[in-house]
Amino acid sequence: MSQKKKFKILIYPGLHARPGSEFVKLCQEFDSSVTIVVGDKTANGKSLLSLFKVEPKQYSEIEINIDGSDEEILMRELTVWKTEAFRTKEDFDNPLIDEELLTCFEVIDNE
Repeated sequence: MSQKKKFKILIYPGLHARPGSEFVKLCQEFDSSVTIVVGDKTANGKSLLSLFKVEPKQYSEIEINIDGSDEEILMRELTVWKTEAFRTKEDFDNPLIDEELLTCFEVIDNE
């Protein structure tokens, strides 16, 4: 049985280069397949290039589908996953503000 949840991306500017690569790296540690849906676009959660193509930006609503032997564990990990990031564009643009450890996702819907 697969795991499916809808999330809102909280970090700025979203799952761009470094947070995106950390997301992919975390997913690659598990055997289960990971699919991300942003609007009408679908990506392989274990491929950074595929992730970039769906443009997961801050406040985007995404659906993560996980299927495999360790799907429940990975979904729990992603639900509480944190990374070094910025809260807002203003923080990102201000050279005096450093990135901080932030929760990446807010759960919108469980299925």
